[in-house]
Amino acid sequence: MTTRKRKPSTLCVQGEHTQTSGPAVVPIMQTSTFVFEDQQQMLDSVQGKTGKDVYTRWSNPTTKNVEEKMNALEGTEDTHVLASGMAAISSAIIGLVKNGETILSSDSIYGGTVHLFNKILSQSCIEVDYVDTDELANRLLDSGTAYKLCFFETPTNPTLKIVDIKKVADAARAKGTISMIDSTFGSPINQKPHELGVDLVMHSATKYLGGHSDIIAGTISGPKDLMADVRGAAKLLGGTMDPFASFLLDRGIKTLGVRMEKHNSNASYLAEKLSRNPRIRKVHYPGLSSHPHHDIARKQMSGFGGMLSIELESDLAGTSKFVDSLEVFLNAVSLGGVESLASIPALSTHYGIDERALNEMDISSSTVRLSIGIEDPEDLLDDLMYSLDAM
Repeated sequence: MTTRKRKPSTLCVQGEHTQTSGPAVVPIMQTSTFVFEDQQQMLDSVQGKTGKDVYTRWSNPTTKNVEEKMNALEGTEDTHVLASGMAAISSAIIGLVKNGETILSSDSIYGGTVHLFNKILSQSCIEVDYVDTDELANRLLDSGTAYKLCFFETPTNPTLKIVDIKKVADAARAKGTISMIDSTFGSPINQKPHELGVDLVMHSATKYLGGHSDIIAGTISGPKDLMADVRGAAKLLGGTMDPFASFLLDRGIKTLGVRMEKHNSNASYLAEKLSRNPRIRKVHYPGLSSHPHHDIARKQMSGFGGMLSIELESDLAGTSKFVDSLEVFLNAVSLGGVESLASIPALSTHYGIDERALNEMDISSSTVRLSIGIEDPEDLLDDLMYSLDAM
């Protein structure tokens, strides 16, 4: 490990270790199990005395390499890499929250997380209280409920609301509540939640970390004491990351710094242009001075990300025609890849959520979520203008 502090882009490529010999690229350890000389050596490893790998559902050298790199990027003690973002969230919740305990969550979060909370946790007698993103800290401090965990996103999916990370982290710590953030939209390049006091930082690594829309992965990072329970749950739940997918994730992270620069600049350019178009009712992007949380975003983010959402002056039929007319933007869910994607949250990521909850998230039938890739920004703007004309 180097003794000199490295900046994020260097950490993305090389992590904290100086390579002095051997392969320049960490090899793929494509094996399900590991061989031992005798039973005592195996027992020592099972008991965690040696640090040696036993079974890839538990750990694998290729995956460990990514975990060390994420620790360096997030400034955390331990990271667990899993088979999806949802595996990361569910492993953390099940590992840390017991039957009868209560979670506080912001009301503007990814639809899959909403379904996990409402459909699965309720069966385990774990209650979830939802509150407006601006009221998280106040609810933590003023409520008589002893919340076990506080979960939130920032920027939020899909309307890019911003939560004051330090304010919520400080409130949670004051009340003895574990704080956990989904930082997928921010990426480790644009924001550092753990440095602002958040206990657990989660990413859907499918998105910006992988960056090429070719893997499904998730990460959860935090202090060793909390992560021990997360790892224990993950081992039993079995949301294991395949070694080859771990290799691809590491390859994606190597270019994260340079990709985020392009995502940030392209999205900022489009947000400014679209905000002046009369056929668009509203543009949700924290980099715009008109964004209600712009000052908070400036304080806690070094870049505003590659995600933006727009509200069209149209109904669902017109909004669908707009998305279907796009050519450079691909008609697909997910986000954070090098290619630009467009989707209608009410028909995809947040499908099946009741209308009242969608209204609280500021999601309507005319909301379009745009994942801005790294293509030429003029091509992206022309594509959007053409589809507005076709609407």
